[in-house]
Amino acid sequence: MKHYLQRVTGAGLVLLMGSILMLAQSNGALDAARAREMLRHLGGGELPKAQVRIKSVQSGVTGSDAIVEAQIETAYRFARTDEGWKLAEVRLGDRHWESVELITEAVRREKIRRTTLIMQQLAEGLDAYRRERGAYVVAEEIVRLLDQLPPQYASLRVDLWGNPFIYRGTASGYQLISAGPDQQSGTGDDLIIENGALRPATQ
Repeated sequence: MKHYLQRVTGAGLVLLMGSILMLAQSNGALDAARAREMLRHLGGGELPKAQVRIKSVQSGVTGSDAIVEAQIETAYRFARTDEGWKLAEVRLGDRHWESVELITEAVRREKIRRTTLIMQQLAEGLDAYRRERGAYVVAEEIVRLLDQLPPQYASLRVDLWGNPFIYRGTASGYQLISAGPDQQSGTGDDLIIENGALRPATQ
């Protein structure tokens, strides 16, 4: 297997980790110096200061987050396989390379975990509704479901891939579905809660 090293200037590393980086403001407003330090150590890395340039820091909508636009200069290692070139590693510091496959899998698993937690919150709301009304919410879409549940559930509309949840409910039972990592409903990695019970993903 041959390797190819490509130097990348710009937002490449940020795009690898996520299209927009949001950082919590724990002690007042987030400034450029603090944002740069956090980006330098993204993923356990140790990038030189000169390789991280902050273009802007803006407060988020809620005031408890910030959106940082940055340029990160780093390098990627590509591997040539029988199927063609494959992105293999990203450099996070001097002699510090991280597997893109491991990063991707870690992000995938975390999105599954967080999406499951959101779905369990919605299931709790459905159970509370049933205890109060004697039946589940009868609806065929998530918007109509959330119109019936208490306001604290109103923001729980989409999964961690940005797709709306699917809800199918009758008076006696329901299914709450996320299309999962492949973002295609009806496949093996769907996340499903049925009448309060979670079906584990098969992929």
